[in-house]
Amino acid sequence: MANSLPFDAVRVDNEYDRVYKAEDWAWYFATFIANGVFPKPSDGLQVIAYSGMEIRINAGYAFINGYAFRNPATYSLTLDTAEGAQNRIDRVVVRWDLSLRDMYIAILKGSPSAKPVPTAVTRNTEIWELALADIYVGKGVTRIQTQNITDQRFNSAVCGIVTGTVEEIDASVLTKQFTDFFNSYSAAVLDEFSVYKQKIETYLAQLAGVYNDYVAQTEDLFTQYENKFNNRYSVFENTLDGWERQLLDAYTGFVANIQLFQTEAESDFNAWFEAIKGKLGEDAAGQIQLEIDEITTAVQELTRATAAGTAETKAALEELDNRVKRIESGWGIDLKHDAVLGLCYMGAAYMSQHYERTEETAVIGATYIGSSYLANTY
Repeated sequence: MANSLPFDAVRVDNEYDRVYKAEDWAWYFATFIANGVFPKPSDGLQVIAYSGMEIRINAGYAFINGYAFRNPATYSLTLDTAEGAQNRIDRVVVRWDLSLRDMYIAILKGSPSAKPVPTAVTRNTEIWELALADIYVGKGVTRIQTQNITDQRFNSAVCGIVTGTVEEIDASVLTKQFTDFFNSYSAAVLDEFSVYKQKIETYLAQLAGVYNDYVAQTEDLFTQYENKFNNRYSVFENTLDGWERQLLDAYTGFVANIQLFQTEAESDFNAWFEAIKGKLGEDAAGQIQLEIDEITTAVQELTRATAAGTAETKAALEELDNRVKRIESGWGIDLKHDAVLGLCYMGAAYMSQHYERTEETAVIGATYIGSSYLANTY
């Protein structure tokens, strides 16, 4: 194995005196090129979400232990199906595999857990891994989204950017320039901040004065309203007391009038009872019943008398009518029927002189006779 390189090999007896292996060139490049991904292009080897559980890795370059890796075109990988009850974190890596003499992109599947963590990268003499991204696979998901992917390319703990050992810029000069700029900028910022702070303090003082004036005015108005309320409440309370006294006086007078009316009514009833008590006798109920019976008997007698009088009157009229008919037929008197009716009415008036409508009946009878006379004459 060569400990120095590169030197030309010399052909001796059809063989070269030295042969360089891949590992010789690897340690050579590793001395001035660090492990990581190349920063150009800026999206080199970036992991992006694509469709469903499929992800894609952009074209780019990486360097591990003196060995270079190139992904010439977009590379696709599909993650395993999500767990049903727990979450996991899968890690996408570039792996240097010495036993396979290859470098390739692989997925480190995470362990399901309520609080999942990504699988640690492997780094030994046979395998060395650079983490490109961590992918959070939630339970039951069917699609990876951009927010589920954490880019780890710039995390020097698990990946990092390829850097060189050659210094092209004097860091001390750059540091001095930056320090001077920082000091000048800090001084300017402090001056501006002091002016701003003073303005803010002045504004706050003015605001405090306005607030204190507002509080004082509010308290004064509140005191005025409180005094007015107390005065109005006192007037209202006095008015209520006056109404209460008036109501009490009115109620007292009403009760007194009721009691007076009760006394007077009781006195009048007692006086009436004393006056009637002598008339009723000791057995008041019996006496009243006797009087009722007497009145009932009188009414019945009057009813019978009326009925008898009506029958006698009817019989008398029938007798008169028969006599008139005999006169008209037997005596040869040729009179108008009105004259006969007049005589009947006059006879009825005579026979019923003790009953009602006596004068009216006699007048009607005379009228009928006069009508008959005038009818025969003219």
